[in-house]
Amino acid sequence: MAILLRENSWLVFMDDKHRCKIGEPGYPVAAVERGRQVIVSKNKTFQVADHDFTKCGIIPSVTMICDIPCTIEESFYRGQVYVGLKDPIFQASDPLWHIAELYKILNNQNENKPYLFLYTDGGPDHRVTYVRVQMALIALYLKLDLDMLVAVRTPPGHSWKNPVERIMSILNLGLQSIGLMRNEMSEELEKIMKKCNSMDDIREQSKNKRNLKEELIGSLQPTIDLMEGIFERLLLKGEVFKTFKAASEENISELWGLLLEIDETLEPDDKTKKSIKDKVSVFIIIYNNYFIIWKINIFIFIFFLLR
Repeated sequence: MAILLRENSWLVFMDDKHRCKIGEPGYPVAAVERGRQVIVSKNKTFQVADHDFTKCGIIPSVTMICDIPCTIEESFYRGQVYVGLKDPIFQASDPLWHIAELYKILNNQNENKPYLFLYTDGGPDHRVTYVRVQMALIALYLKLDLDMLVAVRTPPGHSWKNPVERIMSILNLGLQSIGLMRNEMSEELEKIMKKCNSMDDIREQSKNKRNLKEELIGSLQPTIDLMEGIFERLLLKGEVFKTFKAASEENISELWGLLLEIDETLEPDDKTKKSIKDKVSVFIIIYNNYFIIWKINIFIFIFFLLR
């Protein structure tokens, strides 16, 4: 279908890379290899510390806008690759986060295409059988003013079928001999961090120390800058990778506002079919392996193909 409608369509592949560990100040952790000198910031090297325990991390989210071929025999593994780096503590993966970032990428293409084809794996942030993901896709449909949105997931246990999975090996090449650590915060906040043993502990402490969130994200920024500089020198068939910033809370709120226009009784905790079964404005029909979602007077059709 993407080939048939290639002149008016976006074909997008999405996935998250595994979490990259970030060492504590003065104790960088090798991104790929251990036990040797690595780059820890621009124009600086450091001997990697021999430890595994880390409290922070960075998750690269990869989006590829495919150059749709003219025939099915040609390769779909080509196009523009975008990489976004996020802190999993305060920028936890969520369907609305991914959709907000995808919207920013597509909105900057300076093209108004009516059809969007989206291909992802079966992870919880992309699995099209989840109501939370379906709601995020409806918001994207409205935000882009699409005529059709088709979202497909890979068969269970076969995420390798997603072409964007191959991008991960290219990212690993860029991360060879790179050490990752965050910058030091204020003495008071560092004492708090030493008491935290998990991401949940850090989130809980941030409720009492409001500047902890801001300063921790700031301490990770030099590491993010380093990784962005590396990724922006990588290529896929002559196309240089591009990076994008993580979605803001304002971006998320804007998308959520579109859903409230459909049904103002929706709540942020509505993540399951049970939680929205009494919402009179939204109807979900399950027929075999397809989900068809629509709103009265809006004419939305979103097809979710499971296999």
